[in-house]
Amino acid sequence: MKTIIIQFGGTGDLALKKLYPAYEQLINKGYDFTVLALGRRYTTKEEFLTSTLHEETNKGFLDKLDYLYYDMKDVTSPKKLSSKMKELINDEKEVELIYYLALQPSLYEEAISQIQETDASMDCLCTLTKKIVVEKPFGFDLESAKRYNAILQTAFTDKEIFRIDHYLGKEFMQNLLIMRFHNDIIRSIWDKDSIESIQIVFDETHGVDQRLGFYEQIGVVRDTIQNHILQIITYLTMNEPASLSPEDIAVEKVKVLRAITPIEEFHMGRYESLGVNSGHIVDTPTYAALRLYVNTYFFAGIPIFVRTGKMQKDAKSLIYVKFKNTTKQVMHDDSIAENGVIINIHPELTIDISMNLKEPNTSWKSKPVRFRFNQTETFGANTPEAYEQIVQKILQGDKSLFPSMREITESWRIVTPMLETNLPIEVYPVRTLPRFATKLAADNEFQWFV
Repeated sequence: MKTIIIQFGGTGDLALKKLYPAYEQLINKGYDFTVLALGRRYTTKEEFLTSTLHEETNKGFLDKLDYLYYDMKDVTSPKKLSSKMKELINDEKEVELIYYLALQPSLYEEAISQIQETDASMDCLCTLTKKIVVEKPFGFDLESAKRYNAILQTAFTDKEIFRIDHYLGKEFMQNLLIMRFHNDIIRSIWDKDSIESIQIVFDETHGVDQRLGFYEQIGVVRDTIQNHILQIITYLTMNEPASLSPEDIAVEKVKVLRAITPIEEFHMGRYESLGVNSGHIVDTPTYAALRLYVNTYFFAGIPIFVRTGKMQKDAKSLIYVKFKNTTKQVMHDDSIAENGVIINIHPELTIDISMNLKEPNTSWKSKPVRFRFNQTETFGANTPEAYEQIVQKILQGDKSLFPSMREITESWRIVTPMLETNLPIEVYPVRTLPRFATKLAADNEFQWFV
């Protein structure tokens, strides 16, 4: 069977920085597919190749990469696309078309309409199957997500729709489930009887001025909280699924999301230089801190604290699971540190377990010590990038790394108060933690792990 990936947004940053490297790696590993890039930036394939790809690009990938100048505003574009695809199909009898929409959600409706027009004019003598891939955020709020899904379902079944949250393709996400459900020692303590609190920190050093027009429509809630953060929380707090199949995992994730009430304790801010060269005031939140609870039997009462945003001093992505320090209370010794699990996501994947051991040459004085797993040291440096795993699953028809529409709907419900708030947005100096993040910690009597 011949597989063709039709890459909408084929000259955009996502395609250039993430997707083409992923396609190249998969083709190098033996996967057989053709990529047709669609874009307006270049008029010919030669101009596209010389302007976008590096000299070290594998020839095997170049032989599988084609380009078509495509303007969605041009009514003749679908016919040009149909003609190009017939050329690529040639005399193949079985063909799979994968439409990858690396586009803003606002363009989905027009893209789907053009895809339907293209499909209707194909009339090739072959058996066609198809899939469609859409990026996060899926919609801008709960209402738009439902509307976009209805649009997709006019041309595709739910089985054919792959909604991406690329964090699900990262090794640390998959390791969360293995760590929790393949280790009895962890399973027995992973609940409200042992865990005191959970922190999730996503600090990024870069800003958003280079993609300001897009980010003004998105903001920090749509960029990371509605998708990445809530997906991480489902993996941290879901019940053990009947199996690790996509269907069984999705069932348990939806249960978690339904058990989270809309977020009420939150604060947001923007870095002070945001949009300084744009000629207008930009009041889009670039940082947020919040608290939420998962109201299930095993996790009720455990506060989950989140902070995430741009223009910080250091890039930090981690999860800190803090366990109750009963020993300190019983022994009346404040020097006894709590136990914890520290999952570093960036800059490298490590999992630390913090325990207390006797400090040498002391009279029973304990000191916290970390036992570390390092992904690179244990399994090597060639762990596949998230998008490589994502694309591989799409080619295989495996939906295990893709959120279901029910998950997306519940996620939008949870963050709705953050989207509708009229609270003032704090302006924070670049490379500094917003004051509200520190205040959230003080009000809830905890300290950020980093």
